[in-house]
Amino acid sequence: SLIVLIITIIVVIILAAVVILTLSKNNPIESAKEARFKEDIRTFQDELSLAVSKEYANAGGHRDIKITTSNFDEIKQYIPSFSEKYRDKFVIQDDKLQYTKKLDEKEKEYAQSLNLEEKVLKLLPDEYQQVEYIESTGGQYICTNVIPDNNTGCKVKFKYNVTNGIQYVIGSLKLGIYRFNPILIDTQTTSYTIKNDFLYVNQKEFKPDSYKKSDQNIHYLEFNCNENRDIKFDSEYITKVNELGETNGPELYIFGRNHNGFEFGSSIKLYICSIYKDSSIVRNFIPCYSTTTVTDVNGKECTSGTVGLYDTVEGKFYTNQGTGEFIAEPEVNE
Repeated sequence: SLIVLIITIIVVIILAAVVILTLSKNNPIESAKEARFKEDIRTFQDELSLAVSKEYANAGGHRDIKITTSNFDEIKQYIPSFSEKYRDKFVIQDDKLQYTKKLDEKEKEYAQSLNLEEKVLKLLPDEYQQVEYIESTGGQYICTNVIPDNNTGCKVKFKYNVTNGIQYVIGSLKLGIYRFNPILIDTQTTSYTIKNDFLYVNQKEFKPDSYKKSDQNIHYLEFNCNENRDIKFDSEYITKVNELGETNGPELYIFGRNHNGFEFGSSIKLYICSIYKDSSIVRNFIPCYSTTTVTDVNGKECTSGTVGLYDTVEGKFYTNQGTGEFIAEPEVNE
């Protein structure tokens, strides 16, 4: 009887082990999670591909600036089905969906099986700390060392802070790329009248309906470097211009306009600024501050905590050449 009992226990243990191994390999719950995850990713990829195709169509088949964003709301503009549970787990980099370190090990396996790549979010050398944006208060500006011509284009992500005055995000002489007058003066009543903001391009006035004085959203302004000279405000194509400015104008300034010197200091938050020449990127500025003593693009020694823009194309640090100090917030640590 004892021998029979021992044999029975051994058989039960073996059967239990087999059942456990079978369930671990063919766990219906885990399989369902995997199937749902992969289905969602395929949907995201399909919607992103459709958004990219639309951008190519809108740009006349020639498009040089690709979609790159890690912001949840921006991702939803291109991927409508992108849900809250995937926030910070995926980004769009150069028109492609990529996953981040926020995925667990199983999710990474699923993503890799769909040929997705991991996004390396650290963009800067160890001597610099990336931040989400740097903010100007009116006296600061950065010279890009780029002289604009008829093959110049740029892409800027920014937020407009103040409610009066002329504000340039980037400009050079008569090349008033992004200038806003949110409040106009009524000379008859000497009062301030709230109006829609205006976009000035080569001194010509446009009124994007999506931009209002009271709007506190982050915005995008973009010149596509193509033969049509498309100008896009957020997702809206505003107009086309034949020329972007004088071929011998002074260098482009950020946070103001270079009119043979700095003028029209602006109060804005700058998140992204990329500049293109002949369809090739020449500046890709990342907001940051130095974490040790470094040398900027002009050979100036900068102590730890100096705020500026790091150009990932040439690997150089651009700092404030005006008065006052930039504000840098918040840190990007992924």
